[in-house]
Amino acid sequence: MSSMRTSGGGQSFLPEDYLQKKGERRAIAISLFLFLVVAIGIVGAFFVTFRQWTMVKATQEQVNKDFAAETKKIEQLKQLEAQRDELKEKADITLALVERVPRSILLAELINRMPEQLTLSELEIKSKRIQQQAAAAKPGALAGPKTLAEVKAAQKNTAQAKPVAPPPPSPPKFEFRVELSGLAGSDEDVADYYQRLVQCPLLDRVDMIFSSDTKVDDVQMRKFKIEATIKAAADARAIEPLHVPRLNPKPGVAAKPKARDPMDPTAPRDDEPTGGSEMGSVPTNKE
Repeated sequence: MSSMRTSGGGQSFLPEDYLQKKGERRAIAISLFLFLVVAIGIVGAFFVTFRQWTMVKATQEQVNKDFAAETKKIEQLKQLEAQRDELKEKADITLALVERVPRSILLAELINRMPEQLTLSELEIKSKRIQQQAAAAKPGALAGPKTLAEVKAAQKNTAQAKPVAPPPPSPPKFEFRVELSGLAGSDEDVADYYQRLVQCPLLDRVDMIFSSDTKVDDVQMRKFKIEATIKAAADARAIEPLHVPRLNPKPGVAAKPKARDPMDPTAPRDDEPTGGSEMGSVPTNKE
């Protein structure tokens, strides 16, 4: 017979091998329960991770599609920018060839700003092409290689270098200078004309070259010369032309007689007989 086990001062009538097997079964049941809990946790974690991975993959695919679409848009934008630069270069060349200040408008501005007792004898417009400076070379670009290894490296880099496209042609730029010579009745007229030319929106750097006395048909006058430069950014379309009335306000209305200016060589003098007086002084033969 198997031995009896005492517990807590009492005796157990169950056999010892039965108790041992019961303890083993209990340990196995606990182990199976823990194994099931761990397995369920692992399976649940796998499904959660798989779902997250599926969502991440779908998001990545969407990002790749969006990136491809944006890349295509960027390429189109680059093509549009290249076309814009090409059109801008053509527009600059065209604007350089198109005259933005017509000579008729320039002449009108010069004439309309003249005082009454001033006349122009010479008007000349000279053009000069502005030479654009080339890009400055780097400080070390002129210094050649000093060693044989540097010479070979330079030759290798030259052989492997890709051909550089020539730079686009730059639009020509011109500078226009206006030279004015004329006669005036007084220094005030010359100064007035100079100030009006300074205020002209088409001109820049207005200079008074000289102003001296001269005689024209025994009349003392002032001879002057003014030089000015047409503004590079001047545009006749952006200015308000100066309007000077030169005709009578109404057709058929006689103009008011002006006071004779003694400095005006074209005005008739008091000592000169007029046609009316000569006809009025014709003697009549009476017996």
